[in-house]
Amino acid sequence: MTTRNQLKTAGILATVLVVLGGLATWDEWQTKRDDKKKDTENLLLTLEIEKVTGLEFSNRESKDPVDISIEKKNGKWSIITPVSVLADQQAVDNLLTTLKDYKYEKIVTESGANLASFGLDKPKRIIQIKTEKGPTTLLVGSNAPVGYSVYATVEGSGKVYVGSQHLAVSTGKSLHDFRDKALLPLDFAQVSQIELLRPGHPPLKIEKQAGSFSIVRPEVHPADQAAVRSFLEDITKANASAFFDGPDSKLQKSFGGPGLAVVQLKMADGKSTVLRFIEKDKKILAWLGTSEPVAQLNDDIRGKLAKSATDFRDRKIFSFAGDKATEVVLDGKIYQKKNGEWYTAEDSTKAVPQIRSLLVDLEFAKATEILGSKDKAAIDSRAAAASHSIKISFDGGTPPLEITVWEKKGTPESWLLTHSDVKASKTAYVIGKASLSAMEATKQTLSTPALGHD
Repeated sequence: MTTRNQLKTAGILATVLVVLGGLATWDEWQTKRDDKKKDTENLLLTLEIEKVTGLEFSNRESKDPVDISIEKKNGKWSIITPVSVLADQQAVDNLLTTLKDYKYEKIVTESGANLASFGLDKPKRIIQIKTEKGPTTLLVGSNAPVGYSVYATVEGSGKVYVGSQHLAVSTGKSLHDFRDKALLPLDFAQVSQIELLRPGHPPLKIEKQAGSFSIVRPEVHPADQAAVRSFLEDITKANASAFFDGPDSKLQKSFGGPGLAVVQLKMADGKSTVLRFIEKDKKILAWLGTSEPVAQLNDDIRGKLAKSATDFRDRKIFSFAGDKATEVVLDGKIYQKKNGEWYTAEDSTKAVPQIRSLLVDLEFAKATEILGSKDKAAIDSRAAAASHSIKISFDGGTPPLEITVWEKKGTPESWLLTHSDVKASKTAYVIGKASLSAMEATKQTLSTPALGHD
């Protein structure tokens, strides 16, 4: 009897659990359904952004009314009229997102009559959204007399809606708002040559050689790859604050003089692009020539153009591999490598790890300044006695590298270095003393007597 009661009780509990589980599932389904209904409730438009193929945008409210046609070409938005240019991708997507998410507060009328009383007979905004299924046209009318609201209608619906004026504010766009403001959209990987011409300065030419940029004029030097890329980005991605489409002959002639600078880019396919920069009426203008628009740029472009070969020099001072070194002579003291450790020539029992640190410091050292041999700072510093001398010998028949170190005159926290590499024979490098701390640490270690010794 007890067993039968237990089984009966278990069955009842199982049934209850099934019912509860069903209720929980139904509750979860109902909650999701309610949430979905809440998300879509009062949406002005049913819009799938990824299916939009184009826009016809009309802003009749601004001082300069504008009608703009935008189409998606090869996955990117392009302005077709009133000019044919690349669109600002984010600006178009932001507009569509605003329209997709916008919710009205209530329906004012469903008759479609007397649109003039809502400013919809002459709407301040007409936005036609194109998809493969056909167009949907949104009209934005006047502001409501009470509250921060605006009237709107979807053409053909007969309904007039009222909702937040955010709809009017966020769609109050100009042609400039929609166009790509970068001076020159560019694939940096395809640039093979850069020429920079500035009045009063020697021509600068940088070429890509074996996959890396090198300075070839006015002198031949390795280039700092990051500095070259930064220059290209600064120039080509400079955002225009205004455009002058279809520049007249008078404006075009302004670019015939020396101007501020000329940047010529040659691409891997042999095509060239010439960017000319001038200052006119206290405005900095840039032009690609032919029928391209003239762009007005912010004044900071002036400093980005003011580059010399020194600005593009690779500031890495040495090109040796520290693990190939076999002997180091520091200020006359000889250190030799044995079994991967460094020792003084006269004592092979006590390792001197500071030599490995010194080689690492030198191998990765980067100059804060690069001076020519006739630079006054270099001449004045080298007039004094050298502070240190370093000679590094290598295995494999590589010629020894000799380095001379001075304290930079007037800058006690910096060293001035020269070395025997043929390519750098006429160059002096300035480097912070902290960057070569192992050099001083080595001398201090050897000059400090060990405890317990005289």
